[in-house]
Amino acid sequence: MGRAARGRRALALGALAGAVALTSVGCTTPQPRHPPGATATVVATGAAAAPTGAPRPSADEAPPTPEPVPSIADPATTFSFAVIPDTQPEVKAQDPRTDKRVAWLVAHREQLNLQWVLHSGDVQDWDTPDHQQWVSMSTRFAALGRAGIPFIASPGNHDTAAVCVGGGSCPGADTLVTVRDTTLWNTYYPPSYFGFEGLAEPGKSDNGFRTFRAGGDDWLVLSLELWPRQQVIDWATSVVASHPHHNVIVLTHMFLEKDGSISTTNGGYGATSPTQLWDALKGFPNVVMTFSGHTGQVFSGSAPAADGHPVAMFLQAMHAPDTNPVRIVTVDTAAGTIATQVRASFDRSRPEGQQDVEEAYPYSVTIPGMRFVSP
Repeated sequence: MGRAARGRRALALGALAGAVALTSVGCTTPQPRHPPGATATVVATGAAAAPTGAPRPSADEAPPTPEPVPSIADPATTFSFAVIPDTQPEVKAQDPRTDKRVAWLVAHREQLNLQWVLHSGDVQDWDTPDHQQWVSMSTRFAALGRAGIPFIASPGNHDTAAVCVGGGSCPGADTLVTVRDTTLWNTYYPPSYFGFEGLAEPGKSDNGFRTFRAGGDDWLVLSLELWPRQQVIDWATSVVASHPHHNVIVLTHMFLEKDGSISTTNGGYGATSPTQLWDALKGFPNVVMTFSGHTGQVFSGSAPAADGHPVAMFLQAMHAPDTNPVRIVTVDTAAGTIATQVRASFDRSRPEGQQDVEEAYPYSVTIPGMRFVSP
């Protein structure tokens, strides 16, 4: 089987709604030079449950199929936002996939009532002396801002000094330390790039938040570093607590495992595990969604918070070899639903002249019974 066919088949076979991902590319995880300190054992509370009616791609299922772009019936109560998975395979200067994705989002902004765009980390792959990947990707995503579409990304491990050329840990370096070296991240993506209204650390965009108004409700996107430090978790809870009438969307590179369970590990070089983050956030009635990448393919589900309200949890990593996937999330505040699909607008494995596509992967699902807070 050719590389292009294998890549499309891997995406078609990814796990959805509780089924373990059949093909997992994952992002490279550097190994620490010495064992990290012990991490408290945390029982994953409310591992993401399978949404009703979620499709499960079979081993013989076809690649993504043509599907029209959905339209928004009532923009007063319904809106969309996009979540971009790991783009580390798209960093070469001659790769058009990121530009194509951004252009597609701008072109369909009104049809989707698109309010903002998120990225769940690993924007780059690694650094080089000319910083080509950083220059290229920061320039490409800046087109969203020029079009008036807010953009927020959380840093992945490949966006830190923990990863060197080739995708592994840097020789002679301590990954416990280098994973917090975000000098390049803050050089190319300062807080102003994301329009952050609040920061955990002055002048650093590793952890920040921004508020929005959409669908008749208030929203807050909380972007957090990978396996956050305890002081960052403390800051995050203070942000959530001080915005009780904002629906909080948590964006961080690693939260769900490929099977949709909340991860219990710090990856060997993080400060805390996702279960520790979840334990800190699940008591708030205004936390409504999480988005992460790093591992596996695609997952869509929900978990009950401490008061029983559902928190929708989404994973998108994919590491697509030829397409440019993007998750479209459509929120209907009146119906209390979140509908999501993963689309591609470009496929470089096709012959020239046939590479622009309108396709959806078999991951479309609607999560009902959502409870959104109102002002």
